[in-house]
Amino acid sequence: MWKSPTVAALAVATLLVPTEGLACATCACGDPTLTSMGTEQPFAGRLRFATQVRAWGMTTGQEELDALSLRELRLDLSVAYAPLPWLFLSATLPLQARTVQDVSLARETAWGLGDMEVGAKAFVFRDRDFSPNHLLGVLVGTRLPTSPTQRDAEGRPLSLDAQLGTASVDPFLGLAYTAFRADWSFLASATGYLPTRGREGFRAGAALRTTLAAQYQPGPRWALRLALDSRLEGSSDTLGVPDPVGSGFIAYLSPDVLFSPATDVVVELGVRVPVLNLLRGNVRQTPILQAAVAYDL
Repeated sequence: MWKSPTVAALAVATLLVPTEGLACATCACGDPTLTSMGTEQPFAGRLRFATQVRAWGMTTGQEELDALSLRELRLDLSVAYAPLPWLFLSATLPLQARTVQDVSLARETAWGLGDMEVGAKAFVFRDRDFSPNHLLGVLVGTRLPTSPTQRDAEGRPLSLDAQLGTASVDPFLGLAYTAFRADWSFLASATGYLPTRGREGFRAGAALRTTLAAQYQPGPRWALRLALDSRLEGSSDTLGVPDPVGSGFIAYLSPDVLFSPATDVVVELGVRVPVLNLLRGNVRQTPILQAAVAYDL
């Protein structure tokens, strides 16, 4: 029992004073689906950090004649922020280590910053404000020429294949649709790139990248994802001289495992396996191994 009405009134007033509420990202967006970087649902003030490691390789040309082998290890540092419930702003800075070796066993090695990518994703349709079942977003952005020219020990620039970026401004525009149904979620996206001319007069071909993905999440801590990723790319050129090597179409089958070891942390492990290679110039693409961690602050 309270000893006086004054003490009782002060206690009740203390309970009624509003305090700052803290909630996890799942609570704030109303959807428990585990998401990789770039596929999350927005809510005002959402801030997400991510790191992704990728290892891949490619060989062009004919063995023992003109073969050129490229191997790369890449670390992407990403941040995304939603200043409004319908808008995500993002930036990705790559750190790369690349080795190029030709048939004579001559080797070039480079490491450092790649070309930074900045973008904005505006959600132009959602069927309801909280825990939507359908989302449609428009993506716009560009790659920036942040990669410095890589040079050998004598100060000579390395070949274009050994450079960590094209040093061009490459705008892109895309659409992404996401649907949620019980334990399942689905994603369809298409993004077009229109590169400009960059280092040594090189310009990559215009490209269209697509993703079709389905994800099954039987519990709050883990999920399985399967995607079909593809790239259609036009011929590149150097100072107007066309180079068709590497242009054409390639598709990957992409299985992933996502799990959440702690609140607001998502770990993703996966591989991109080339299943249809119609690239010109006798290009052989290795599987792409990747691991990523995303954290909502």
